[in-house]
Amino acid sequence: MDGRRVALLMGSFNPVHRGHLAVARYVVEQGLADEVWLVVSPQNPFKNPAELAPFDDRLAMVRLALDEVGDARLKACDVERRLPYPSYTIHTIEYLQKLHPEVRFTILAGSDIAEQLPRWHRSEELRRLVRFLIYPRNGGMASPEMAQAPMFEGESTLIRSALATTGRAVADGMLPEAVAEYIRINKLYAL
Repeated sequence: MDGRRVALLMGSFNPVHRGHLAVARYVVEQGLADEVWLVVSPQNPFKNPAELAPFDDRLAMVRLALDEVGDARLKACDVERRLPYPSYTIHTIEYLQKLHPEVRFTILAGSDIAEQLPRWHRSEELRRLVRFLIYPRNGGMASPEMAQAPMFEGESTLIRSALATTGRAVADGMLPEAVAEYIRINKLYAL
């Protein structure tokens, strides 16, 4: 038996938004994976740590968002908390493959992120270890099976900017209600 197929959507989730959730749901609904794990990164090596909300807050927001979606095939994953910083994808994959040898892992990434792949730590080894599912973002090319995936341009950066300047998330509802409420209560991203 080949075991479960798990797609890993890895990110800072600073904050998690409806775009992340729509792509994750698309993958399971299309049968491209049995589960999608949203892997919260404590420190992405390409991002400024000063701009990140605390890890526990970002993980809590992912859990709230997934509760709101209500699909048991989508799971929050805090595995990178136990690994050295910064969070290199190759280390996460090696760790998860040892922990779950029966699982076939795939990395789910936006086309903008995929273009950066040659800059990733040990990227050639990573490409040998796992398959990539690339979803369309910012006009980039997607994997054939992801070409019809929902595309959201509302990035976490724009959401944080709107929250910092107006105290409100973008008007089109890019944040799940529970996440927006968590941000308000905990005064995240405010000036």
